[in-house]
Amino acid sequence: MNKIKVITVSLLCALSMGAMAQTEKEAKVYTPEVGSSAIGVNFNPVAAAQGGSAASFSSVGQFLYGTETEDGIIKNAESKPNQMYILAQQPMVSISYKYQAKEHMAFKASIGFSGGYVNYREYVNDDKALALNPMSAAQVADAVMLDYKGGGITAGLEFNAGKNLRFVGGFGLMYSFGGGEVNFAYGNQITEANQHPTTMEKIDKNINEFASSGCTWMDYGRPVKQYNVGVSHGIGLYVNLGLEWFFMKNASIGATVDLTPIMVAFQPQTYTIYEGYDKYNGKVAQYNDLVSPGSTYVLYGTENIGVNISFHYYF
Repeated sequence: MNKIKVITVSLLCALSMGAMAQTEKEAKVYTPEVGSSAIGVNFNPVAAAQGGSAASFSSVGQFLYGTETEDGIIKNAESKPNQMYILAQQPMVSISYKYQAKEHMAFKASIGFSGGYVNYREYVNDDKALALNPMSAAQVADAVMLDYKGGGITAGLEFNAGKNLRFVGGFGLMYSFGGGEVNFAYGNQITEANQHPTTMEKIDKNINEFASSGCTWMDYGRPVKQYNVGVSHGIGLYVNLGLEWFFMKNASIGATVDLTPIMVAFQPQTYTIYEGYDKYNGKVAQYNDLVSPGSTYVLYGTENIGVNISFHYYF
């Protein structure tokens, strides 16, 4: 009888300890409650590997940074494009927000952008000082001023299955934009006596595409403003699939593969303004070289792919 009591007490203690252990184990399992929110940071290594900023998509951006990005441009386009095309993918870094509407469904939105202003300057010989004194070492400065911007916004639904380590997937809309403008300033002015002044060598070789045959009243021209960076806009559909792991309560890290199967994009009117000496009117004039009245294109297929690594905190 005593043995039975001992066995019974031992069994009850074992069950009690097992229940407590199970309770403790279950306490470590976390799934967001309905109505909870999360703030997170996303990183897209594919966008980082392909250039990142909108400046890399323009000929001037390539000139300033010494890169020749091609992955963000329509296939078979020139390495220094007259029009700037955007890649159908999320930005390199973005901030996201989640709202758990149902047990296995959440609304998700993200926003990411980049931009900057660069004033690139170099010294060149002072033509006027040299004309007065061939031994002069005086110099003036030329400048390339690049104002660029780009980014993307997404909004959609995310579905999940599991607990601590759970599968996630979703779809939604993505809006992207990229571009800016470029302005030039020169230390040597164009005059009747100096119709082809000394200019930063890289501008004449890498950026200046003025053709005198297209404007016979100017034998030489140099750019003063370029809109060939253009501000492009695009809207498309994205889908993603991956995992989210809660390594502690309220905090998770995740990784998804993102695909943009279709995107429609719009490129505005693009042009370059040149300045030169008008040999017929005898004065300095400007010539507007029209590049494009505007373009529309559609990207579709499975090539527009990205990887999204994220960290979220729920509250």
